[in-house]
Amino acid sequence: MKTNNELGTYPYLQVIISFAGLGSIVGGLIAELVLLFIFRDADFAQIGYQPLLYVGLLGFIPALLTGIIVATQQIWRGDHKSLRTTFLIGFITSAGYMGAIILYLGISSLIEVGVLLAFMIGIGLFGAINSAIAGCIALPKACKSRFDIKVKKEDDDYSELSFTKR
Repeated sequence: MKTNNELGTYPYLQVIISFAGLGSIVGGLIAELVLLFIFRDADFAQIGYQPLLYVGLLGFIPALLTGIIVATQQIWRGDHKSLRTTFLIGFITSAGYMGAIILYLGISSLIEVGVLLAFMIGIGLFGAINSAIAGCIALPKACKSRFDIKVKKEDDDYSELSFTKR
C-alpha cells in the first residue's frame, strides 16, 4: 500500500485483484439476498449456492474490467468523486459485457431489442452497485495528513524529554 506519503505509489495489482474478487462475491451475495427476499418462505438450503456461483462467475469478467479501469485511473477512496466514478465504470462495464453476450446470442426482432436493452440497463445497475460496494472496500485510502515528509523541517532545538533530564 501507500507508504511515506508518496502519491506515486498506487497499488495497481491489489486494486485489480480486490475488485475482481470482491465485485463478483458481492454480486453473488446480493443475488442470493434478493432471491431470499422474493421467496420469503425458502431458506438458504432450498435456494442453494447456485446464485452465488453463477452470478459470481458471470460477474468476474466485468468486475475484472472495472478493476483494471479503476486502477489505470488511480482512484482513491477518500476522493470526493470516487464513489460516482466507480459506480459509472461498473455500470458501463457490466452493461457492455451483457450487451456483448446479447450480441453473441443474436437478435431477431425489434421487440427483443427493447427488452434486451432494458435487461442491459438492469444488469448495468446491478454491476454499478457491486462496483460501488467493492470500491468502498478495495480502493486505497488517500493520505489525509497535514504535513509532507519531503519538506525540510525547522529545527526547534529539541534534544530530550524534560522528565529524562538528570
